[in-house]
Amino acid sequence: MKRSKLYKKFISAGLAAACVLSLAGCGGKGGDGKGTPQGESKEDGKDFVYVAEFQTVDTENVSTSVLSGDTLYYLDGNYNEETEEYIQKIGKIKIGETTPEVLPITIEPNNYVNSMIVEEDGNLLTVINRSEGEGDNWKNVCYLIRYAPDGTELFNQDVTFLGEGMENFYIQGMAEDSQGNIYICGGESNIWILDKEGNKAGEMTADNWINSIFTMPNGNVAVTYWGNEGGMVVNEIDPATKKLGKIYKNLPDAYNGFTAAGENMLLMSGNNKVYAYDITAETSEELVNWINCDVDSDYVRSVSMLEDGRIFAVSVDWSEEKSKTEFIYLTKKPASEVVEKEVITLGTMYIDQEVKRSVIEFNKTNQKYRIEVKEYGADDWEAGRTQLNNEIISGAGPDIIDLTYSSVDLYIAKGILEDLNPFVDGDAEIKREDYVETAFSAYEREGKMYGIVPSFMLSTVVGKTSDVGSEPGWTIDDVMALKASKPEGTELFGYGTKDSALRYCCTTALDSFIDWETGECKFDDGYFEKVLEFANTFPKESQWSEEDDSVPTKIQSGRLLLQELGISNMESYQMHAMMYGEPITFIGFPTNGGTGSYIQAATSLGINSKAKAKEGAWEFLRTFLLEDYQNNNIRWNFPSLRSALDAQFEEAMEQEYYENENGEKVKQPKTTWSYDDWEAEIYAATQEEVDAVKHLIDIVDGVMTNNEEINNIITEEAAAFFEGQKSAKDVADVVQSRVKIYVNENR
Repeated sequence: MKRSKLYKKFISAGLAAACVLSLAGCGGKGGDGKGTPQGESKEDGKDFVYVAEFQTVDTENVSTSVLSGDTLYYLDGNYNEETEEYIQKIGKIKIGETTPEVLPITIEPNNYVNSMIVEEDGNLLTVINRSEGEGDNWKNVCYLIRYAPDGTELFNQDVTFLGEGMENFYIQGMAEDSQGNIYICGGESNIWILDKEGNKAGEMTADNWINSIFTMPNGNVAVTYWGNEGGMVVNEIDPATKKLGKIYKNLPDAYNGFTAAGENMLLMSGNNKVYAYDITAETSEELVNWINCDVDSDYVRSVSMLEDGRIFAVSVDWSEEKSKTEFIYLTKKPASEVVEKEVITLGTMYIDQEVKRSVIEFNKTNQKYRIEVKEYGADDWEAGRTQLNNEIISGAGPDIIDLTYSSVDLYIAKGILEDLNPFVDGDAEIKREDYVETAFSAYEREGKMYGIVPSFMLSTVVGKTSDVGSEPGWTIDDVMALKASKPEGTELFGYGTKDSALRYCCTTALDSFIDWETGECKFDDGYFEKVLEFANTFPKESQWSEEDDSVPTKIQSGRLLLQELGISNMESYQMHAMMYGEPITFIGFPTNGGTGSYIQAATSLGINSKAKAKEGAWEFLRTFLLEDYQNNNIRWNFPSLRSALDAQFEEAMEQEYYENENGEKVKQPKTTWSYDDWEAEIYAATQEEVDAVKHLIDIVDGVMTNNEEINNIITEEAAAFFEGQKSAKDVADVVQSRVKIYVNENR
């Protein structure tokens, strides 16, 4: 990624945000972007706040930071494209001050500091990696170097010998105990102990790959890894025996950094939250919800607790061409100081990155409303999905519903979703004709609009035109005829099983079997029986083997006919077209009518018909449809605004060039895509290729929906047929009965 020159100065930003907490957790309180803490109605027990203040740090590329007392030491770096050198430097700044100091430590070009410790005497201990050798004989070497605060090199030792016999040795992390022993962990499960002079004093192996290494409150060193019984564990190292000792369990789902905070507490961040873990009781407590504090946790690099009790974090946003570094200070204050906003809840199984960013931006700028996010699938996906459905159906669900993983037609049938047409019609900035029709109308039913699709990908099946014809859409009879026409051993789709074939032909197109408006189902009209018989021609388990040829090799030799394909940009289409090496057709999933291709929403949102602040909910939803979001926030999918989509297509057709030694312009690939052992250079898309994708967008059958309950019914009952216990007709009749009961009970 190219990066522009940056000035080395710190700019203090006066932004403030707030989040109301109780001892049991964090409510979502945020800032107005003008230095005034903002929030909303406090619930019982939420009697204090953590006010988040943001200090923008204008640096080049902060990669690592270490807090020592009241001073933060950090690694900064920049790649010089002219000299092709990466230069790192070490700086420090006193907490609360705005002027940094670059330490007089010289790090040679293309040397990489991957770990850094500030020792008790103020010296800096670093691990530096670099490549040494010439020609094809290169190796990675690691040095342990100690610097005095004035930049004097006190100690320098090659520690590459620690990885003797390891094929890919590298040092992942380092920590120091209260006795000055140095602990180094490799990229797998190895741990080495060195004394203060760098002499090897011990070695051990953890039970699993090491996630992190850090110093405990008692001064001992510990590592974290995934335990044999499931879940992350903290394993303390006994300095006397130099072996792994006590294991601490019951850790929260937070693996992005562990820091000692007080005599018995660890502070850790992850899963959009900050937790405190009591090492005596082995229990955790949620302190902060990052989203509700207007912080994007994806960019939080480290979290620690200052001596005055404030929580301190370093955030580095890599999403733009110029990275943005912020210091975040969370200060505990009385909740009475928080200006109240009206809370709107957003319920989701998993918070999408772009939705998260939009929530944070909305909360920082909107003066009346505030979005609080509840992730139902964060800890247990199945339990969370059941909880979300139960809350929504009972009328106690969130105000805004993420429809991406939801049973949308069930919600529509039960009257749970608000018709968005009045909001669209009354919005001066949003005009239907400006949007891709199939995306904008994806959740339209009987003239009502129940959800928005800001961005999408295309879900389809692709095959050679010579095999499947030129017109999209086919039935199960067509699929079976294709298979019958090919030599034995030819695969329809890679490593297919009975269950995957059933999903391939059925559960991706539930709408063709169910009419939620009338409650009618069509599993007993004979078509579903054909689906079962077709699926039964596949093996029960996947036949994958390490000795198998790759997917591209099978396609090009004609031994693999079809691929299930998600197209999210022109490059993904171009790669597959090149892989087949001849004209291809988006034939789609087999259906009983239609093209068999679908829009798959990257994000889709609706408003609960029982929401109290529907106008506020729409204020949030509309931001996803406006030009600013559509042009600037959609990176990996197709935008729904037609002008933004056209701009994306135009960019895909722009040819890139380089100048050769003769000064001539030569075409160069825009990127390189690989699939298994096959690689393709992607050049500018042709108009014909763009037109093919545009046409597919226009002819899709609608949005791909999901209903796990119905899918489970189909899978459960089909098993009896696959095992030879029931006929296809018997299974079809049972599925018809069970699904019809389910549909009519939930209409």
